[in-house]
Amino acid sequence: MILLFVILCSGCAEPQTVEDLGFIHSVGYDLNEAEDAVEEGVLVMTVAIPQITPTAEVDREVLTTIAHTSKQARAKMARKTDRILVSGQLRTALFGMNLAEIGFFDTIDTLKRDYTIGLNLKIIVVNGNSKELLLEDYPEHPRTSRYIFELIDKEAKSHVAVDTSLHQFMRDYYDDGIDPMVPVVKVGINEIIVDGIGLFDGDRMVMKVNPTDARTLTMLHGDYIGGDITKEIKLKEEEKRSYLYLTFSTIESKLKVKVKSPDKIDIHLDVKGSIDEYTGHLELSEDEVQKEIEKKLEQHIESVGESLIQEMQQNNTDSLGIGKFVRNSSKYKEWQEMNWKEEIYPLAKINVNANVKLKGFGGVK
Repeated sequence: MILLFVILCSGCAEPQTVEDLGFIHSVGYDLNEAEDAVEEGVLVMTVAIPQITPTAEVDREVLTTIAHTSKQARAKMARKTDRILVSGQLRTALFGMNLAEIGFFDTIDTLKRDYTIGLNLKIIVVNGNSKELLLEDYPEHPRTSRYIFELIDKEAKSHVAVDTSLHQFMRDYYDDGIDPMVPVVKVGINEIIVDGIGLFDGDRMVMKVNPTDARTLTMLHGDYIGGDITKEIKLKEEEKRSYLYLTFSTIESKLKVKVKSPDKIDIHLDVKGSIDEYTGHLELSEDEVQKEIEKKLEQHIESVGESLIQEMQQNNTDSLGIGKFVRNSSKYKEWQEMNWKEEIYPLAKINVNANVKLKGFGGVK
């Protein structure tokens, strides 16, 4: 009986070879802004599928279609290829700016409900059109999907971008004390460029932080290690020059948030790092010079930090999670009765205080 059962079960399985499967690695979503969008579909969906057939003339297959929902779009794309589309290898989900600005929770929710899609899927906003990004050829990076995945992974480690997964986006979306943030990319000349960090109000992107200020944003978001800050600097004893810059390499950053009251919050940053580059002529080994540099860097971090927070308040996005600190310092009933996001947060006084310590200045004296 056992032998018969095994034979019957093995005969029920539908054999599939790797060549018959289309492993979707990247998917792009854009808002259909055509006049017939209501009838044809409001969603433009594009997928990139690597070619694994040795005789294939191209490295990937790109399919695109218009539909009302992502599942409908996938069914329509399945009729355009001789391979069975599967999502088990999906690594990046790209959302065009026009769709990100009106909100894309319905699409995110669909991705979350698909059990074949891992929660480590990267959520990315394209400053432009995701379809154009996936259709573009990048001679130095023929595997576009892997290129995007590794680009975001690398830039997140240097704190120019964030590495937002599907799991983290959904967690921050449902948390009443924080809003999501995602990396933003754009198409360059035969390349893809990280274009900063997008901040959300719910599922709508309402603000973009440029790459220069992104490192300060990540400091304010939490403890981290690594990242460089390059800025123009003017020291008292330095001779007047039109080109005087300093690169500060962060060793570590520690964040402390003190909630005096729901509308009065102090953010303290303890930053340690070293000087990697200096175009001036002062002796960095002198204590007075080091103290002045530390002071200048503290002023820079505080200025950029408070400017970012004020812009975030104006756009009603709390991607730094300040609301979580307020919630943790309040009683449950007080938090439930408090309209933090809509009434208190936009007018709250949030101060940034930085304490910078130089731990090194290079080996040249």
